[in-house]
Amino acid sequence: MTGLIMVTGLALAQQRITVASGDWAPYQGDTLPGGGPAGVIVAEAFASQGWEVTFEYLPWARGFTLAQQARNDGTFLYGYSDERAENFLYSDPIINLDTVIFYRKDRPIEWSAPGDLKRYTLGAVLEYNYGFIRESDGFTLDRIADPVSNFRKLAAGRVDGVLEEVMVGWDLAERAGVADRVAYHPRAVDSEPFHFIVSRSHPDAERIIATFNAGLSALRASGRLDEVLARN
Repeated sequence: MTGLIMVTGLALAQQRITVASGDWAPYQGDTLPGGGPAGVIVAEAFASQGWEVTFEYLPWARGFTLAQQARNDGTFLYGYSDERAENFLYSDPIINLDTVIFYRKDRPIEWSAPGDLKRYTLGAVLEYNYGFIRESDGFTLDRIADPVSNFRKLAAGRVDGVLEEVMVGWDLAERAGVADRVAYHPRAVDSEPFHFIVSRSHPDAERIIATFNAGLSALRASGRLDEVLARN
């Protein structure tokens, strides 16, 4: 029995995957301890199942494209969209986050109904989903690859607002040097879970997702998931 356990453990330890991550502080990024709390969760979820993760830090659009082409073994953190689900399998939720609209203090954005936002140009990031705010429904989104630049454009008046998660938005505003000039509307435009995703074209997609879900469940049951997220 002992020999069987050792052999099985060795076999599991030899399972290695490469995962794309982007810069989305304070949740993930190559300058954060352990790759950020989301990176720690991904690594530890797989590690609990005997899998070793190598993170490849890339611009968001590049990491997403490689994942879609199954040239890596997955990426994170991504919200759900029907369009994306056509090409990707989704894990169980890792974390729930709110997306809000940041604006210049001297040019506040007011809205009470979704249609109110159609008169604004909103800075957004390539491949991101923003709930009900979709170009196909008449909203104007100025999408770019670099989220820090969205806040520079906001300060310069080139967009009316920026769509971003609350904590991420403040970090980006600080990095852009404009945190003292911006605020955000308290009404969230989207509140959703974020996931680990794997291309449906990946030959091991279902096994990777099942393994991650098992590890995530173990972290949640042990209290480790809450412990990691509480550090943020």
